[in-house]
Amino acid sequence: MKIPLFRNLACLFLAIIAGLVPFVVSAAPERAEIVDLVLNKSGRDLEVSFNVVNCFTSKMEEAIRNGVPTTFRILVAIDKPAQWPLSRSDVVDFTLEHTIRYNRLNDEYQVLLPEHPEKVLVTQDFDEAKHLMSTVRRLPVIPTCWLRRGPEYTLRAKAELSKVELPFFLRYILFWVSLWDFETDWQKVNFSMQP
Repeated sequence: MKIPLFRNLACLFLAIIAGLVPFVVSAAPERAEIVDLVLNKSGRDLEVSFNVVNCFTSKMEEAIRNGVPTTFRILVAIDKPAQWPLSRSDVVDFTLEHTIRYNRLNDEYQVLLPEHPEKVLVTQDFDEAKHLMSTVRRLPVIPTCWLRRGPEYTLRAKAELSKVELPFFLRYILFWVSLWDFETDWQKVNFSMQP
């Protein structure tokens, strides 16, 4: 009994695909995410710290070095305990933006951090600039006196790349900018203020 040619080709095709899957999966870029989310409740304000990892692609780095400003939006919210199932009420909800620009004239990176006292930090080290962009340290979220003692709250944090608005003539040259897009999942931590 002869096996039809079509069945042989189908089996060969499936074998090739099965052999390539591990290589495709390992070559896929890692997804951006928020890690090391820590709350500090000991001072006058509730403060949050975290890092965003896997947020820079090689194309993004190349564009930054070519002078394209890049902005990360960081969203932070605190939800109060729900009174009804599936309902949520925000106690606080805000967005801050970290922006990096490369100044070719001075060969330096300018990083705008609204939560930092100096606002604009300048460095010639690209790795340091990327670290500043992807790190939030001791960000005041809300005065602790505004939170009730006892109930459990949820702090949520998320990071995403702001859409780049390029001049019209650059949109055709830098069409691959849309490949940069990243958005992390919400990272959550539950906490309560001790009575």
